[in-house]
Amino acid sequence: MKSLVVLLAAFIILLSQLSYSTEASSYEENKKVPAKIFSPFYLKLLEEIKKSLYEKLVEMSPPKKNTLQMSYGGNYKENNTIDEKKEQAVYNGSIFNWTFMIYIDGDNNLCNYASKKLNELLKIRKNGFAIIILYDGDKYNDSCIYSITDSVKRINQSEVNMGSGITLKNLISFAKSNYSAKHYFLEIWGHGNGWMGVAFDKTNRDYLTLKEIKNAINEVDIVSFSACYMGSIEVAYSLKSKVNYFIAPEGAMLANGLPYERIFERLNFSANPENVARIIVEEYADYYAHTSTNFAAWNMSNITELVTLINNFSSSINKSLIKQARNASSISPKYVDLYKFAQFFDNEIAKEVMKAINGTIIAKFGNMHGIEIYCPLPQYYSNSYSYTDFSLDTNWDELL
Repeated sequence: MKSLVVLLAAFIILLSQLSYSTEASSYEENKKVPAKIFSPFYLKLLEEIKKSLYEKLVEMSPPKKNTLQMSYGGNYKENNTIDEKKEQAVYNGSIFNWTFMIYIDGDNNLCNYASKKLNELLKIRKNGFAIIILYDGDKYNDSCIYSITDSVKRINQSEVNMGSGITLKNLISFAKSNYSAKHYFLEIWGHGNGWMGVAFDKTNRDYLTLKEIKNAINEVDIVSFSACYMGSIEVAYSLKSKVNYFIAPEGAMLANGLPYERIFERLNFSANPENVARIIVEEYADYYAHTSTNFAAWNMSNITELVTLINNFSSSINKSLIKQARNASSISPKYVDLYKFAQFFDNEIAKEVMKAINGTIIAKFGNMHGIEIYCPLPQYYSNSYSYTDFSLDTNWDELL
C-alpha cells in the first residue's frame, strides 16, 4: 500500500514540476513560481492531490523526534522535522553563551523591511552566539527558520501564523532544545499596538495578545520589541515573572529596527544580560541619533514596586486634571509618557513614581523617559483594557 502511494506521489510531483519555473532570491532557495503550461484549475487540482498524498504518507510513517509544529493559515497543522544529528553538529561546544531568537513578522506591509532585516542578520557570525530566526513574509508559504552559528542553515519552510501564541512558543522551544545556552534573548519584530497586541499577520488575520506572549515565554533573559507602542507599563507588567530585562520603544518604532551588525560587533562571549540590554540601547541611540524616536531598556526586578506606586498615585489623582495632564505628556491619542504625566501633578506620590521610573530604566534614548501608559482620549478608550494584568491589579482603569 505504501509503495503504491509513494509511486503516485512521485508521478504527481513530477507532473507538477513541469508547471513551475525556478526563481532565486537572496534569502529563498528554489522558490516556485507558476508557469503558463497548465491552467489555474489544473494547478490547483495538482496541489490538492499532492497535499492529500503527503498527508497519507505522514500518517503511514513512524513518528520522528525533535519536531517543530507550526500553525498554518488554515485549520490544519503540519509537523516539520529537523535532522537531530545534523543540528547537533552545528556547534562543537556543549553550550552557547547566548541564543538570540528573532521573530520577524513581515506578513503585512512591512515585508520589504522584514526581508532587509533578515538579510542583515544572515551576514552575522559570532563565536559563542547562536541566532535563530523565524521569518514570515507577505507571500504564502514563504516562512522559514534560519540558524546562524559558524554558518547559516535554513532549517524549515512552511506557512506560519505569526499571530498565534503556539508559533511563538514552538520557536522558543525549538531554539532551546537545539541551541541550548546560558542566556536567551527574544525579539518580536513587526507591527505593534501596546497592550492591544503585536505581530499582526495579514494572511491569517491574527496577532499576538499579551496573554499569548506571556504563556509562550519561559526563562528568557531579555525580551525586546521592535514594534510600535510596546514600551508600555501594561506590556512589561504582563511579563514581570517571565523576563529579567525588557527593551522596547516608547511610541513609534522605526521600521529598520535594531542595528544588529553594530550590536554584535560590540558583544563578547561573556556579556551578561544587563550589558547586552545596555549595548542594544546604546547602539540604537547612535544609529538613530538624528531621529526623534524613543527607546529604552528596563530592569524588570523593579517593576512590581513601580506598579504599586502607580496604583497609589492613581487613587490620588484629581480626575478634573486628567485632560491637562494628558496634554502635557501625550505621545499619541492613546498613550502618555508616565514620567511627564506624574510630573504634571508634582506631589509626593507623583515624585515617588518618577523616582521609581528612573530606577527601572537602565538605558534610554530620546526626549521621553522610557515608559508609556494607556491614557486615551475618551473616544479611543477600549473596554478590553480592564482585562489586562495591569488593570486587574491596579485602579488605573477606574481612573480612566
